[in-house]
Amino acid sequence: MTDPARELQWLRRLRDLSHRLAAEQDVRRLLPAILDAAIELTQAERGFLVRVEPPRKGEARVRIRVDVARGFDQETLQGAQGKVSRTVVERVLERGRAVVTTSEEDQDIRDVSSVQARKVLSILCAPMLLRGEPRGVLYLDHRFDPRAFSEQDLPVVTAFADQAAVALETAELLAAREAEERQDEPPEPPADPAAAPAFPPGEGPLRYGRLIGASAPMRALYAGIERAARSSALVLVTGESGTGKELVAREVHARGQRPDEPFLSENCAAIADTLLESELFGHRRGAFTGATADRKGLFHLAGRGTLFLDEVGDMSPSMQAKLLRVLQEGTARPVGGAAAQPVACRVIAATHRDLKALVAQGAFREDLYYRLDVLRVHVPPLRQRPEDIPPLLTHFLEAEGGGHIEVTPKALELLVGYSWPGNVRELENEARRLATLGEPKLTARHLSPDVAAGRGLARAAGGYSGKTLGEVEREMVAAALRETGGNKARAARQLGIPKTTLYHLIERYQLS
Repeated sequence: MTDPARELQWLRRLRDLSHRLAAEQDVRRLLPAILDAAIELTQAERGFLVRVEPPRKGEARVRIRVDVARGFDQETLQGAQGKVSRTVVERVLERGRAVVTTSEEDQDIRDVSSVQARKVLSILCAPMLLRGEPRGVLYLDHRFDPRAFSEQDLPVVTAFADQAAVALETAELLAAREAEERQDEPPEPPADPAAAPAFPPGEGPLRYGRLIGASAPMRALYAGIERAARSSALVLVTGESGTGKELVAREVHARGQRPDEPFLSENCAAIADTLLESELFGHRRGAFTGATADRKGLFHLAGRGTLFLDEVGDMSPSMQAKLLRVLQEGTARPVGGAAAQPVACRVIAATHRDLKALVAQGAFREDLYYRLDVLRVHVPPLRQRPEDIPPLLTHFLEAEGGGHIEVTPKALELLVGYSWPGNVRELENEARRLATLGEPKLTARHLSPDVAAGRGLARAAGGYSGKTLGEVEREMVAAALRETGGNKARAARQLGIPKTTLYHLIERYQLS
């Protein structure tokens, strides 16, 4: 039986450790960090990171090597190659799933001669999968406790192993690129789709799928998308309304393992609970008034593709519980149905709300939060990347059939200086309105009143030219606080940002 408290502890650890791995980009530090984290997660006595290589010509078996071995005291173990059972590793690779000696199906592992010779009592071994292919194995064991690991540990360890594989490949790709640069050779565009994209300077608006922008925040976003696409874990896309979270989810799907499978989406805040449950899980004929026939839900219609759940932070407590059950068990029961059916789709969730704050308020389930927040991709607001506004504006004007439209320097300064509380969606609406004017040259008088009034960055003292984004953002917040007499609620409305964001900026820039 599942212990809820233990499961919550594991989910919290998994989320924290995955975020820690995502921040480490040095292979030499990453390898021991992966094993130390796995040992911390499972309380194993020892851990081994086993790499898998294709068999050489004339060989039938894959080649395995132990890259690093660690003890529970974070000490490197000597003679690691002889401490790992090849039989156990091959079983994991053959079955494509984790094994644990306490499960009925895998308890025979303890009878393997190499395991007995090493006097090991408990083993947990999980594949490190990348785009569905094994790149290695996390091998954990214990020589003194036969019940050190349980079947309940498998989902969390499997998810962690996948995150470790992504982190390791990312670090290796960066190391390879740095090696090329040290040789003073122009880097070639990466042939592997997992490699970080090349961003050529000065070649017009950077297009990454349907996303546009060459700023540092957008480059960080693209790297996050690449990382998420290489993994099969749940993804949480965060960002303010209008930033393009669904576009980000679509890019993750398009670059993932099954881009030809369906991509389906549902806004969890847009419909009532009863309808949302039917939309997600389907229903049986007669389950409620109007249910005249069986109907499949999105979890099943998505097949092996992706289901994007927007605004999960607005789900009711009852729907949160039902979503958690699906994520835990991998099955969904139609409304009015007697039996749950397996689901195979990948889930990408998104929210503009601070889920951690909602958990603290008791408005969002803590266990669901940690299950969703293993792999996070943050979409920056438009005000943090003003240099992307000109190419975005050009794109939106051309999309409306306006062709090339000249924008005067003053109009462009006002557009770049505006805070865009509605983010990219608001800029797109402004461009659509401007295109309908039919003017070959847009001046300040053509802009909408809020933009023309210079609300936002342009209201800060002086201009933004020559200043860093942080300096401009600080001036913007300070100006709004001065104009509102220190009223934070009014200042947040004037800036077009949530109050929680304003409090964060006040603390960051030490404004009183």
